[in-house]
Amino acid sequence: MNKARALVLKARDSNATLAEKQEAFCELVRMFQDMAYACGYAVLGDFCLAEDAAQEAFISAWEKLSQLRQPEAFPGWFRRIVLTECNRLTRGQRLRTMSLEEGMNLHAPCPDPQSAIEKDELTKATFAAIKKLSLNERMVVMLFYVNEHSQSEISVFLNVPLTTVAKRLYSARVRLRVMMMDAFKNDLITRRPSRDGSFAEKVKAGIYDEYIGQYRFELRPELVVTIIREGEHLISEAGGQRNELFASDAAESELLTKEFDGRGEFVRNKKGHISHLIYHEFGSEMGRARKIC
Repeated sequence: MNKARALVLKARDSNATLAEKQEAFCELVRMFQDMAYACGYAVLGDFCLAEDAAQEAFISAWEKLSQLRQPEAFPGWFRRIVLTECNRLTRGQRLRTMSLEEGMNLHAPCPDPQSAIEKDELTKATFAAIKKLSLNERMVVMLFYVNEHSQSEISVFLNVPLTTVAKRLYSARVRLRVMMMDAFKNDLITRRPSRDGSFAEKVKAGIYDEYIGQYRFELRPELVVTIIREGEHLISEAGGQRNELFASDAAESELLTKEFDGRGEFVRNKKGHISHLIYHEFGSEMGRARKIC
């Protein structure tokens, strides 16, 4: 996990640019996305909820990264954040139900409904068997099968001895049928976040959310800058103009406009939240705006 430690140090290096920090953190996302997903599924038992929990956990980890005292402890620290997000999702959760008549009017999402039903039933049967395991055993099984993580990697992520991982995995294997686990492994692999680059991009887009809001200029209160996110892009709107923003390669906590030489310097309060925007244009400071929402 030396690579993870180096990436944590880079992601919170005060001398690094915002773009460099974000790239280092996105590399951490790529390293741990499958583990976070497997951990979430072990607790929630739902593919979509597991992915939501993993994404929210990464965004929370980005916001709290400065609180991590020992960079080498990132795997175990991040696992606790994933579990926290899982608990948040399960609180007050309710399943949507529909009548038989409503169900009959739905269009089939695939050309072979019977195959889809059989696959869904197999998934349900597999997880029903896994649910009979203890949470510790479920966690090890999910981490081992979702992307064939080594037992040593699982040991670091769960913060338990290697012998404990081996014991849990062995006891879980004894209680599960080989055929059922093979089918379960194949289903997980087809759904894992690393199957494409979209997961890391979604997390990166979520990181930009801290800039979203309205900023009112102190000397020109009638002028308000609104920053929104459209997909993976940040957009500023002010005085009838729209401009796309991107991270600065030259300084910390800055966004630049793509259309002209505009630069926004973001000021944070003691809690680390953005409180003000100092706007520069063509090298000159144009004004200071307070974040109002």
